[in-house]
Amino acid sequence: MKITAILTAVACAALPILPVSSGATVYWAPAHELAPQGYSCRMAAGDLDSDGDIDLSLFDAAPIAQFWNIGTPDEPAWQFGPSPYQGIPACTAQNGGLGDLDADGDLDLVFTCWYDDFVRFYWNTGTPSNPSWEADLSVFDGVPTSGGDGSPRLADMDGDGDLDAMLGSWSGMVRYAHNVGTASAPSFEYVGWVDGVLSVDGHSPTIALGDLDSDGDLDLVRTSVGAPVECFENVGTPQVFQFAESEALMTGVSVPPSEHCWGVDLMDIDADGDPDMMLAVGLGDANLLFLNGGATPVAATSWGVIKAMYR
Repeated sequence: MKITAILTAVACAALPILPVSSGATVYWAPAHELAPQGYSCRMAAGDLDSDGDIDLSLFDAAPIAQFWNIGTPDEPAWQFGPSPYQGIPACTAQNGGLGDLDADGDLDLVFTCWYDDFVRFYWNTGTPSNPSWEADLSVFDGVPTSGGDGSPRLADMDGDGDLDAMLGSWSGMVRYAHNVGTASAPSFEYVGWVDGVLSVDGHSPTIALGDLDSDGDLDLVRTSVGAPVECFENVGTPQVFQFAESEALMTGVSVPPSEHCWGVDLMDIDADGDPDMMLAVGLGDANLLFLNGGATPVAATSWGVIKAMYR
């Protein structure tokens, strides 16, 4: 009896503990009229002219193209071009991201091309309102890629104040590179594949990062051609991320079955403090926008707790 109990305990201890969703639900409302139309690409959001609203960089163009937001921080209006990336050699850019990697107040650029296996990085040596670019391939030296990892994103994944790198791959899985430097002097150390984000049924995946459920840590959204929009909730902490797939965080997000969804980014397009979601769909001519309506936590309670609330 004792031996059986010991063996059972050992067997149970060896089983992996899979993360599960917190039970939170995020409700999304379509507001496609607020998205730029006529041209869509894998995108990265960022204020490249320092006017207080979100612009869009388009990475399936050569050179990288641009939608400028000529509206207001809470009501966008879009103008196509001119591109702020004229000094960057043209290639078929698979995807990219923007982030202030040296804490100088302007957005730097990271992207990949489909036909090679290294990450391109450009410092913004201009100003917050007038970008200028300088290549530096040493920044991601030692961070492996494969098949032109298609979705590099810069975000603070461990809550230490500097930007780390998450790189989506063609399989849909995600690599993590930890910034072991500082907010103004980055140094990346490759960690490995991110647990909880499994391979995808579609192809050409793209990822985006943002705090969807307002719990203080970064969740992950993934799109791919031939598969639905997916969300992986961060059920860890702002310092230690841990992802679990969650359909509840995509409540209300619907893409017509006839359309392919092949680009995504998260941005606060209506200046209400939470990230909204832009999707590139179709044959390169349509963008969909979903506004984040907020999270509702679902927590178990009891009749005693309810009565105590109304004393």
